[in-house]
Amino acid sequence: MKIKIFKLSTIVLLLIFVGAGCQKDEIDYADESIEISTHPGITVYKTNRNYINFVDVQITNEGYLNGIPSYDKNDSRIRIDKNGKAVQNFRWRLKSGYILDNNASLHEAFTDITIQEYVDWNTANGVAGWPDSLIWPRIIEYDPFLEFYYMESPGEPESFTIGEINNMIENGSFKTIFKKLK
Repeated sequence: MKIKIFKLSTIVLLLIFVGAGCQKDEIDYADESIEISTHPGITVYKTNRNYINFVDVQITNEGYLNGIPSYDKNDSRIRIDKNGKAVQNFRWRLKSGYILDNNASLHEAFTDITIQEYVDWNTANGVAGWPDSLIWPRIIEYDPFLEFYYMESPGEPESFTIGEINNMIENGSFKTIFKKLK
């Protein structure tokens, strides 16, 4: 009888440990009360992979790097999270699988450079951005967008909360308000 209880206890404990190890990371959705201005424009997109905290650059039609960011710890586009890590403050994960971004174009290419690595390197070297020669080999996605929508503000800028944009996506009005570019 003692052996059966021991075996049963061992199996139960093993299942508890396996179950605890299989918990998935919680997706960090954006705070729906955050307000975003449409000036000069905002984009909503889906990408091939998760690039939420990676550096992106633009590549011109002529094949040159453009839009190389100048992030440092004092930049308003960067925030320090609760773990003391530098993370971006210009992209927000929406509940629908889309990303809201106020700094993207169809010419973006994503690198494998994390925001933290970029900020640390800039701080250590006393510069605002990396030279082209360091960025080119780190580009991992030249055409990252599965879908890409844009809204500009031709007149007076409008403001939306992330919650309002989530609702637009859920109720279908999103595709009539944003212009589909891809």
